[in-house]
Amino acid sequence: MQIFRISSDHKKSARFLDNRRLSKQVLELYQIIRVCLAKLNLVDVNSNYIKHPIVAHVYNNGEPYIIDTFKILECMNEEHIRRGGKRSVDFKNDIARLREIVYKKEYQKYFSHEKLPPFYVFGDYKVHGEDAFELYQTLLFNKWKKDKIPPRCGIKKGTDKYDTTLSN
Repeated sequence: MQIFRISSDHKKSARFLDNRRLSKQVLELYQIIRVCLAKLNLVDVNSNYIKHPIVAHVYNNGEPYIIDTFKILECMNEEHIRRGGKRSVDFKNDIARLREIVYKKEYQKYFSHEKLPPFYVFGDYKVHGEDAFELYQTLLFNKWKKDKIPPRCGIKKGTDKYDTTLSN
C-alpha cells in the first residue's frame, strides 16, 4: 500500500501516475480513509490495517489527515475520469458518502486540517519530508522500466534526471 505523491500538488501527482496505478491509487486512498474513520468510530469497517505504516501515517495518532487525503483521492479520481476511466455507480455513491463524512461540520474536530506530510515507505525503508516526493518518482520510473505495458501517463520514453532509462 502506497500513496504515490511526487509533489505537494495533488493534481501534479495524479497526472504523473500511469493509468493502472492511478485507478488502484483511488481505491487504496478510499480504503485508507475508511480505516482511519473506523478507528475514530465514524464508520463501521474493519480497522486492522491501522498498523500499516501508510495508514498509521495518515491516522496521525488519532488526529488523521483525512481532509487532505480525501483531496488527494478526489484529484486522483478526477484524473482517472479525465483519461477515460470508468467508475461503477456503487463506487461513485461510496465516494459521495465518504465526502459527506469528511466534510460534515460536526466531524471536523476529529481531523487534522493540515496537509498530509510527505512520507515514503518501501519495505523497511521509510523517509519523512520532501525527499519522499523524489523517492516516489524514482520508484515509479523503476516500476515502469519493469512493466510489460507502457505506462500511458504522459511520461516520455527516455531518461530521468538520474539517468534511469524507461524501456517503453
